[in-house]
Amino acid sequence: MEIEIPTDRGFIHIGGNEVSIVSVDEDPPKLRLASPSGLYLGCISFGRLRPDGRQEEMVLISGKQDERTRNDPNNYSGEITISIRDGSNPNADAWMNQVMEIRHDYIWIKGINKRQ
Repeated sequence: MEIEIPTDRGFIHIGGNEVSIVSVDEDPPKLRLASPSGLYLGCISFGRLRPDGRQEEMVLISGKQDERTRNDPNNYSGEITISIRDGSNPNADAWMNQVMEIRHDYIWIKGINKRQ
C-alpha cells in the first residue's frame, strides 16, 4: 500500500517500509519533535523487533535542553545525546550507555575526551 499526502509545500509519501517528507521549494523539509517542558524534548529510537512482537531499543538519539541550564525556563540551549545499548543483557533497557553529547560549545565522545 502506498499513500501520498499533499501539502502546500510538497508531500508526504508512505510506501513499503519508508516514509518520505518531500519539499518542492528551497525550504527543506523538517521533522519537528517538541515538548512543553522537561529535560527530554524528543527522541529517535532504533531497535530490533523480537519474534514476540516487542521492540528492543538499541540506539537512542535524544534532543534535550542543555543539562547545565535545565532549571532556567528562559534558557533554550539545546543538546543532543547518543546512547547505545550494551548487548550483554538482552532483556534490560537500562543497559543504554551514553556515548556522545553535543552542545553548542563542545562535543564529548566517550573514551576520547573528558566531560565539561
